[in-house]
Amino acid sequence: MPRGAAWLLLLAASLAAAEEAPAPPAPAVTVQETTLATVVSTSVAAKRFVADHAEALEVHLRNTAGLGAPPVAKPRIEVADVPGLADLAVGVSGGHVLVAVRLGSPEQAPLRAGEAAARAWLAAASVAGGRPTRDPAPWAPAALAAETVAHLRPAMTDLWYRRAAAGPPAALADALAGKAPPHEALLLGRALRRALGAEGYAAVLAGAGRGEPAEPILARLDADPAAWWLAARQQLLDARPPVSLGMRESIAALDGLARFVHDPDGKGDRLLTPAEAVRLRQLPGVRDAMAARLSALRRDILRQNPVAHNAWRSLGAWLEAYPSAEPEALDRLWAGYLLDRQAAEGLAREVESALGDAR
Repeated sequence: MPRGAAWLLLLAASLAAAEEAPAPPAPAVTVQETTLATVVSTSVAAKRFVADHAEALEVHLRNTAGLGAPPVAKPRIEVADVPGLADLAVGVSGGHVLVAVRLGSPEQAPLRAGEAAARAWLAAASVAGGRPTRDPAPWAPAALAAETVAHLRPAMTDLWYRRAAAGPPAALADALAGKAPPHEALLLGRALRRALGAEGYAAVLAGAGRGEPAEPILARLDADPAAWWLAARQQLLDARPPVSLGMRESIAALDGLARFVHDPDGKGDRLLTPAEAVRLRQLPGVRDAMAARLSALRRDILRQNPVAHNAWRSLGAWLEAYPSAEPEALDRLWAGYLLDRQAAEGLAREVESALGDAR
């Protein structure tokens, strides 16, 4: 048989075998039961990921509001990439709740998993309250999702608080509409919890599940809800010092300690140069103020960003020597501090440039 004919026969045989081969089996579906929901996925990792967020939400609700799973059929969360379906879709029918979630990228996945758990609980709460709906008050899914992520990732909480402190507050209307960034949603939920207490917070969440707006609650808290929000938000930021500071925050805090503003002669505060501060160190007010700066530096130095660490140490060395060292020695220490401060600024700019290029 000619070689070409043999190859044709082999090709025909392989095509026939391919047509007769059975279709590959469908991926196995895995199921995990949590306190709040049944989580289903063909991916074991995705199933566990969402289940972890559901359990974290249950811990938050139980510890902050005394709430558990609503006394209805347990919601079902399906983790899948379904073409034509929104990233997060909720269905409520016949007393049953179904949530479908597409986790997306690693950056999107935590908040989506948290929101899937939040919407499952809120929808189940609406069923338990006799007014089933898939449309809760918009602020609640965002706030509970952020709280869930914060529970599992304490470092994210620190980052969000820093972002909130560095940026303008979200408008209350945006936060209530679920249109604010995650850090603002987190703060709104915490502000409500702080103002209402556990029992009031539980009632507001249950109402949010039924789609009840928060505006009447806020009107009872303050005649000017927008002013209440700004004050409550700031109180939360002031009450929680960050675990660690960002580069610019660390440098700004350092600059604050290195600015010697005093009233040495009763004529009002003025900015003293380091040399003036040394000449006036026998004055009790100046001496006590510099001692307070040293105490603040020792208290906060471990929270500083590595970019500014050497400069913080250099300023600390100057403050420690300040009460008794010779002026010439203090001049040398101050010159060393200025070099380290300049180096910190240069390194911060390099990091910011590299991050900008990475984006």
